[in-house]
Amino acid sequence: MKQRIVTVIVLTAVCGLLGLAVTAIPTDTFTQVMEHAALLSVGLQQPGESAEIISGWVTKPTAAAPGGALSEQHVILGEVIMQAVAAMPSTAVPEKQAGAGVVLTQQLSAGKEFVQGVAIKNNTKTAADIAAALAHTPDIAYDKTSADIQVLITHTHTTECYLGYDAGFFNPDDQSRTDDAAKNMVAVGERVAQQLRQAGIGVVHDTEIHDQPYSGAYTHSRKAVEKYLAQYPSISVVLDIHRDAIYQADGTRVKPTVVIGGKKAAQMMIIVGMMNTKSVPNPHTAENLSFGARLQQTLHAEYEGLMRPMVLASARYNQQLCNGMILVEVGSDVNTLEEACYSGELLGKGLVQTLKEM
Repeated sequence: MKQRIVTVIVLTAVCGLLGLAVTAIPTDTFTQVMEHAALLSVGLQQPGESAEIISGWVTKPTAAAPGGALSEQHVILGEVIMQAVAAMPSTAVPEKQAGAGVVLTQQLSAGKEFVQGVAIKNNTKTAADIAAALAHTPDIAYDKTSADIQVLITHTHTTECYLGYDAGFFNPDDQSRTDDAAKNMVAVGERVAQQLRQAGIGVVHDTEIHDQPYSGAYTHSRKAVEKYLAQYPSISVVLDIHRDAIYQADGTRVKPTVVIGGKKAAQMMIIVGMMNTKSVPNPHTAENLSFGARLQQTLHAEYEGLMRPMVLASARYNQQLCNGMILVEVGSDVNTLEEACYSGELLGKGLVQTLKEM
C-alpha cells in the first residue's frame, strides 16, 4: 500500500508539472490508469491486463483545454493504447479446427485508369471529373499555423477487429469484433493520430463505441461527430476509419496486403459518399471528393500499391456534416492488427503531407 501511495504521489506531481488537467478523471480511475501506464512502460505490467484496463476507461470523456486546444489527457490515453499494442506478445498460430476457412493473401488492384495518380470505382450514376476535383483546393479551414484541434478521427464501427495470426486460414471461433480498444479500430486510429501529433497537427480521437447495436451505428456516431464539431469549431478534417471484409463465393476470405518498406501493410480504400438529393441532402459532396482525391493521390504516389481505387458511393456515411469528411477502410477482417496499424501510420503520414501541401 505504501508503494502504491508513493507511486501515485510521484505520478500526480509529474502531471502537475506538465500542466495536465487531472481533475476531470475520477481519482480512482486516474490512479489506476497512471499506475498501469507506468508499470507497462517499464515492463512490469502484463499487456493483457493493461488492455483490460484500457477497455474499461478509454471511452470516458476528457476535458478540453481553453481556446479549443486538446487536453493532454487525450495524449496520455493515446500513448497508453499504443504501448499496450506494442507490448502485446505475438499470438501463436492456433491449431486448425474442423470447419476452418481459407485466407487468401492478395495484393488487390490499385486501379486500371488513373487521372493524375487517382483511380476510382464509381458506384453512382453520376460521372465524376477527377481532374477538376484535383485542380480545386478543398474548401476546408485548415490552418498550418494553428495549435487548435483540426482533425477528428472517429470509428462508426468501432469494434471491428482483425485476425490474431497469419497462417493462411481462419477458425470458426475467431473474433471479428471486440470491445478491446487495444485490438479494434481505436488502435488503428491512434496510429494515425500519433503521426498528426508528431507533425504538430491538433487531433482529437473519438474512442467511443458506436456499433452496439450495430444497426444504429451511423446515428450514434453522427451525434458524436456533431458534438466534436461544436466543441472544436477549428476541425477541418474528419476521418471515419473502418476495416473491410472481402469474401469469395466459396467462403474464402481475402486479405488485401502489400509490402511497403519491407513490411506487410493492409491495403486501404477511401470512400466518398456522393448521395445528394432533395430528400437526402449532402451539400459537401464536391469538397469531400476533392479532399479524398488529393489524399488518394498522395498515398498512391508515396506508397505504391497501398491504395485500392477510391470508391464513390450512393450513400452519405454522415459526410453531410461537414467538408473534409471521408471514410477509410483499412484492410479486411483477416489482416493482422500489426499490418493494419502500420497502414494507419502510413495514412497519418500521407494526411500530414496532403494538409501541408494545401
